[in-house]
Amino acid sequence: MTAHERPYRPAPDAAMLVGAVAALAGYLLPWFKVGPSYRWWYSGWEYATLSTGGGWTLLTIPFLAGAVVASLWAGRSVAAAMTAVTAGVAGMFLALAVVAVSLGAMPERSSSNWVGELPFGPGLPLMALGFGLLFAAVLRGRPLPPLDPPPARPGPPPGG
Repeated sequence: MTAHERPYRPAPDAAMLVGAVAALAGYLLPWFKVGPSYRWWYSGWEYATLSTGGGWTLLTIPFLAGAVVASLWAGRSVAAAMTAVTAGVAGMFLALAVVAVSLGAMPERSSSNWVGELPFGPGLPLMALGFGLLFAAVLRGRPLPPLDPPPARPGPPPGG
């Protein structure tokens, strides 16, 4: 059986997959905190449960998860690669909106080095690297999937 006969099997594009996973991990990392009882908890629910709405911040997670899943078939399918990139762009847009809202909600600081005091940890750089790798994978030259062999040419007519 050839690869064309098994299109359901994953054929990951490694760069897209690593980029999408890193972007998703970088987005989620700052939201997980150690609570007073030393248990991990997801503080992103604070945004999602705002009385005026904020659940849109959780849409970033399905978009980035969609990019991860689509990148599993991006090595075989141009449509899957396009889906991974489209979901990645949507996830990046929403993630940037969440970061902007988070920065806008921070209290004013008197320190001149307030950027160094931001509580993002390694999440923001990891997310930036992940998005960069995901989009760099799109820009590189990719080999096309192998074509089926052409049909055999008919032989000379009998008696000729």
